[in-house]
Amino acid sequence: MKRILIIGSHGMLGQDLVKVFEADQNWEVFAYDRNEIDIASEKSLREKIERADPSVVVNAAAYNAVDKCESDEIEYELAKKINGYGPGILAKICADTGISLAHYVSDYIFDGEKGEYKENDKPIPISNYGRSKFLGEEEIQKNTDKFWLIRTSKLFGKIGKSPMAKKSFFDTMIQAAKDNSVLKVVDEEKSCFTYTPDLALETKKIIEEQIPFGIYHVVNEGACTWYEAALELFKLAKMEVEIVPVPSSEFPRPAKRPKSSVLLNTKLKPLRHYTEALKEYLDNNYNF
Repeated sequence: MKRILIIGSHGMLGQDLVKVFEADQNWEVFAYDRNEIDIASEKSLREKIERADPSVVVNAAAYNAVDKCESDEIEYELAKKINGYGPGILAKICADTGISLAHYVSDYIFDGEKGEYKENDKPIPISNYGRSKFLGEEEIQKNTDKFWLIRTSKLFGKIGKSPMAKKSFFDTMIQAAKDNSVLKVVDEEKSCFTYTPDLALETKKIIEEQIPFGIYHVVNEGACTWYEAALELFKLAKMEVEIVPVPSSEFPRPAKRPKSSVLLNTKLKPLRHYTEALKEYLDNNYNF
């Protein structure tokens, strides 16, 4: 039986990774969240890895308070520890023990000026959050050769149990529509939504098929803005809501967002369209 260690198991993606691997009797799953493992502590990581003795580690732990770490230096240091230096320590331990490592990175490592990005395009982050995620890429590549860096964007799925877990855009919109018949939504920041069960399944496929180590873009098909996604959401949910497109300047935030950070997948078979995944998510989780 193969063994896998999953870090960040109570997050939106982490819980789906656990579900996908536990459903397969060929895998023995060791899953830990932030109260059980410290991604920034070599001692904590080594202890858990030695105990589990896995052939692969999947790191789904992440700091994702984009605006908080832009305006607060202490928070930025925390973001660098969780998203950057911690994954670097993990990579070093994996290299020492011959373990493969899968790690997730954000589209926010790009500046958004080019619009669409291939796997070999040069990252130019424009926010502290983006810089912390790119630091993770650099640290991993510096410390091990046996890695899959999986870049993704705009995750949606069931909210995680972790205290740091955030609701997805779609859940936030549905909640807002219960109290408002008109919603203003930013018609900018074009990128791809990614359904966490689909991302978890694709991660398993990458690992099991021993896809060559390297950088991969894994997103659901169908690039769109927040406004375009909201239109699709309420059409699928059959909810009567007026959606007003607005520029991002209507909602000033501390961190800059890429104007268009569409991740082009040039290496793997494409995932289904995000609207198909969204319909499945709504059918499974809502009674409209």
